[in-house]
Amino acid sequence: MTAVVCRVCGRRLRSETWRARGIGPVCARRTRSGPGRTPTTTDTEPIPGQQEIPLPPMQHTLTWSP
Repeated sequence: MTAVVCRVCGRRLRSETWRARGIGPVCARRTRSGPGRTPTTTDTEPIPGQQEIPLPPMQHTLTWSP
């Protein structure tokens, strides 16, 4: 079974090799996940260098009339 997105960061995987592994090359280097290894981070752990940004409340769309 091949994955379409990286199971660590969610980015789209372009190469069939990385799709078969289920993890992208950047995440593999970060987690030192070579062939046959599992990544050390999980979906619930933040990726180093990234932070959660709160979303602003939804704003109404302004309509323009001539």
